[in-house]
Amino acid sequence: MSSRAVKRLLKERGYDESAESNALIERRERELQAEAQATSDSEESKPQPKANMFDLLMGGDNDESDSDQSELAVETAPTPKPAVAAAEGKRRAKGKKKGKGKKSGAPPAANDSEQTMEEFEAELAKLQQQLPEAAVEDVRVESGKGKGEALGVVLTEEQQRNRALLVADAKHLDSEAEIRRMFGSAAVKDKGRRLGAASLGKRLTLSHPKANWPAMRAQAGIEMRAADLEADQAEDPTGGSWFVMEHSGRFRSVQAEFLAAVMTHSADGVAAIAHHHPYHVDALLQLSEILKQTGGDFAEAGELVERALYAFEIGFAPRFSAVSGMARLDFRYVESRTLYLALFRHMQFMSRRGCWRTAFEVNKVLLSLDPVKDPYGALLTLDFHALKSRQYEYVCQFVSDWSWSSVDLPNWAFSRALAEFMMERQQGQGSATHSMELLVQAILKFPTVVPVLWSKANVGVDDVVLTHPYFQDEVIADTSAMTHMQLVVQLFVERHTPLYRTPEVARWMQEGLLLALESIARNDTPQSKQEAQKRLCTYVIPENISRHVLVADLEALKAGLPEDIRTAESFAFDPLPPKDDVNVYKVLMGGDARETRMPGAFEIDGEVYDMEDFEGEEGVGLLQQMINHIRLRVGLGAADADDPGTSSDEEGVEEQ
Repeated sequence: MSSRAVKRLLKERGYDESAESNALIERRERELQAEAQATSDSEESKPQPKANMFDLLMGGDNDESDSDQSELAVETAPTPKPAVAAAEGKRRAKGKKKGKGKKSGAPPAANDSEQTMEEFEAELAKLQQQLPEAAVEDVRVESGKGKGEALGVVLTEEQQRNRALLVADAKHLDSEAEIRRMFGSAAVKDKGRRLGAASLGKRLTLSHPKANWPAMRAQAGIEMRAADLEADQAEDPTGGSWFVMEHSGRFRSVQAEFLAAVMTHSADGVAAIAHHHPYHVDALLQLSEILKQTGGDFAEAGELVERALYAFEIGFAPRFSAVSGMARLDFRYVESRTLYLALFRHMQFMSRRGCWRTAFEVNKVLLSLDPVKDPYGALLTLDFHALKSRQYEYVCQFVSDWSWSSVDLPNWAFSRALAEFMMERQQGQGSATHSMELLVQAILKFPTVVPVLWSKANVGVDDVVLTHPYFQDEVIADTSAMTHMQLVVQLFVERHTPLYRTPEVARWMQEGLLLALESIARNDTPQSKQEAQKRLCTYVIPENISRHVLVADLEALKAGLPEDIRTAESFAFDPLPPKDDVNVYKVLMGGDARETRMPGAFEIDGEVYDMEDFEGEEGVGLLQQMINHIRLRVGLGAADADDPGTSSDEEGVEEQ
């Protein structure tokens, strides 16, 4: 007697299968099988298939006729034999219909051997072990609950806590989806339908290509490989997997033309390269910056950045997952640094559009690429994007669990207090006791924030209070530069002030300042203030913060950078390269790219090229001659006609 027939008999006898335990169901099935065997002559002459627990697991819906069989069994005579006969007849009647629509890849019939609960659990565990490792990894990455085993490493508890703060939610990396959630589908401008994942052949998370983008006939010339770490870098405290980006030969050929256009300050040259090679990432980022600085279309500028991210994602290594929190990218290589810049620019455009949750997730991806060194100062914006996207618990959790770099900064101290205050309001707590304590601690630890933030946020406080000696700088500021403390305070105030302008927050700040003044009057100030002043009151600005200021669109703060950075010109596509720069194009830029970022002239094979003389028809000839010298110097030769970044327009011109 089949297991489905047994379950039909259970239903006829009034047993609720879903309410019973598996053991009880098995026992009752065995009893009914014995009863049916004694009363059915047709069943006595045939081998009796036993119950299979996989049928119970699937609810008995192993074929399309189960529901029809059950209905027919209820409508016919109540005795077991007619019910079984009717069911068998119905199954034979349905057999032909199922044969037409059934897929050839259907699973084989279940094993008819008797199966106990222990055997069933053992077989289920064996099947789980046979699942593809990549599928398990994807599930864990998407849920954010993986412990690192699926990534091929075993993480310590500290690494697990830090990694959990870096895992990005892929579904929140879509800005248009966020706009639809906030304002409805009508708020999203239709600029062409998106390409589906099936047509791309690759799962994308950072970019969402549109059908009106230029077709990518082949790889964009950007590839990723696992990094060969040196002995001093082999021990990574984060437990992540390191990668580097590489350029193909054809990409390097186009890059030589791009560098020539940049060094001659030719915006038209950059635009021409972006047109003929629509997925040349450096040209896309440079053109986006030109549009932004000249007051062009910001939407178009943002789309150029997203197109660059698309070119990067196509070249990602199979094991590289930008949202896993475990993928690292070596910032020393110039090819890798472009991805950092693209993510930072993308985060800026998402903030400009008001897509705060998308900007928050991109911020986490940017920090995860190198959480220890943090080359672009992602920690200076992460708390802001978390607060704007109402991820208040994340801010508090980050301050408590993060240990891979210092969060002993003004923005995190005040943001933690504000996040706690917002959670207390959401929970309907009448008093803000804990958040008030955190606010007082932040004021006493970073007192120089008070005069600037309270004034910009229009918090009603007497000017005498703001001029209290405790809230003033303890060093004489150099008019030509800012100290480390002054710079991070100004960064915090310029970016975070809108968060503190609501009436509820203003009253909370007033009360916190009064409590802080009481502690100052009692001389009950923490030692942490002296420690912070000693650590941050220096004119030596970390490289990552200087780089952050250069790309953060805060022109007023660029004057506070050290003189050697402030006076030197820099490439917009590679701002402030690191001291241990690995740059294959350094010879094309006149030697040391760190010392001569924008040279007026450079020498190749004994011939000096003066950029100021490149005008008119003669200048075009000199420029072409320079490009030929560059290609021969680096061994590239003539560009391949089948360039992967060549647009369809250029292809048509070549055919003519």
